[in-house]
Amino acid sequence: MVSESTLQASYTDAFVIDAGCACGTILKGFKSVMGVDLSEYMVKMGRAHFGYSERELVISSITDIPVESETASLVHSHHVLEHIPAELIDSILDEFVRVLRPGGRAFICLPAVRHGESKDKYMGDPTHVNIKPLSYWDEKFHSKGLVFDLEAYCRFVRSRRGPTAGDPRSFFERHIGWNVWTLRRVSG
Repeated sequence: MVSESTLQASYTDAFVIDAGCACGTILKGFKSVMGVDLSEYMVKMGRAHFGYSERELVISSITDIPVESETASLVHSHHVLEHIPAELIDSILDEFVRVLRPGGRAFICLPAVRHGESKDKYMGDPTHVNIKPLSYWDEKFHSKGLVFDLEAYCRFVRSRRGPTAGDPRSFFERHIGWNVWTLRRVSG
């Protein structure tokens, strides 16, 4: 579903980085991958359970992703950034932009405060240290040269595959609290 919405089949030598991948469950949907996570336990579990190599599932920080600049066609980060202290967000987003090819895409999912909501809605998890309004994230992404990709977003929410397959509810009805950004790195 993410691969289709971000047009990974259209890239020559598509390469996906999952930033904050845990054991790498999401990587199975992509061809050429690198999952990056700080948890040695989760990475080792993912290698053992899914058969990832040491190059595919890496113990590292998303502030220093171990690949050359402009190599990724997609940076995927699912429910990770809300666990990162605000003072590290700029360096992480700089790293996402560094590893993305010009025109490459980012798919970022995280809880964020929407109009009329309280931050308290998302604070049941004590590791949620960076719950911010949607506008905060929009401004952060845009300031780094990551622009909203409306076409990819529409492909994502209309997909018949993924978490809503076979469920008559829409993606948003089923996954209250999810906010999804489909972004594209502008050239330069």
